[in-house]
Amino acid sequence: MTEAQKPSKYRMIWNIFKFVLAVLLVWFVFSRTSVGEIVGLFQKVSFIWLLISFIWFSLMTSMKALEYHLLSGRQTPYPRVLSIVVTQNAISNFIATGAGIASYLTMFSVDEGVRLRKAVATFLIAKIGDLVAVWLTLLASGLLLWREISALRVAVLVMLIVIPLAIGVFAGVILLRHRFVDLVGQWAKSLMLDKFSMIQRSLETLHFLAEQDEKTVFSSIRTGVICSSVYMILTLLWAYASLRAYSVDLSVITVVFVNSWMQLISWLPIQVFGGLGVSETSQVYLYGLFGVPVIEMAAVSLGLRVILYTFNLLSLLYLPFGTLSRRSA
Repeated sequence: MTEAQKPSKYRMIWNIFKFVLAVLLVWFVFSRTSVGEIVGLFQKVSFIWLLISFIWFSLMTSMKALEYHLLSGRQTPYPRVLSIVVTQNAISNFIATGAGIASYLTMFSVDEGVRLRKAVATFLIAKIGDLVAVWLTLLASGLLLWREISALRVAVLVMLIVIPLAIGVFAGVILLRHRFVDLVGQWAKSLMLDKFSMIQRSLETLHFLAEQDEKTVFSSIRTGVICSSVYMILTLLWAYASLRAYSVDLSVITVVFVNSWMQLISWLPIQVFGGLGVSETSQVYLYGLFGVPVIEMAAVSLGLRVILYTFNLLSLLYLPFGTLSRRSA
């Protein structure tokens, strides 16, 4: 077997594992509820809350597109960036997160002429903003719910430490420039991680960021944090409205805490189909800590999956408008 074939083989095995995991977790969640519970859930859907949920979802998508538009230096017209984000979301939810990211990079660099490293840097800065927003919501909600989350206190403290460390690595790249990147490269080489294409691309991106003007990068980070904070607020409003659509009435702070964790879980590289199975299992466990019965939350989590897929399908209706805006440009 050639060296080129080995990564493909390992990638195929990994993808099969993720698919099997998703199927097993969905089966596990379904086994914790009943057909009657699911049918009853859909019979009592509130269409007013469903409409409100779709409005928040649309604003979320628009906000993320605005963030990419601003961070990329407005090189690409906003309508086109919105098309890219809609496509990325659809691919991430119907195939895999990695495929969604790849589509984002491809469309930005090939279709829109944005340098690949610039597109990667834009995506990375946006994720730093997302990390800051998640850290703030986890800190605030964790403090307010400290007495009720005894089972997760250690995990909360760990994440409150790990997230700033991750942000610190990024800050080190900007402040210490190539010295820091070279140090990271040596560390990766000593662990033989530099043989992986993902690590190589990451190091190339770090070198690109190290070459940028310090004031420009920190200005972009400030923009990213502001946009990501607004995006997080919209995400929480969407999550709350989606739960209310199924007549689940929980305190706002509970929804904030659970969805802070859901954001972190969504970044785990073990997911396909938008976190199918992983998200549902996590929701059943996390909301169960606040007294939501397993049989009810299992059905609701499956209902939330239907909402997510339906909204992503509806958002694809925008793509023809994005194509028209490109032709008229």
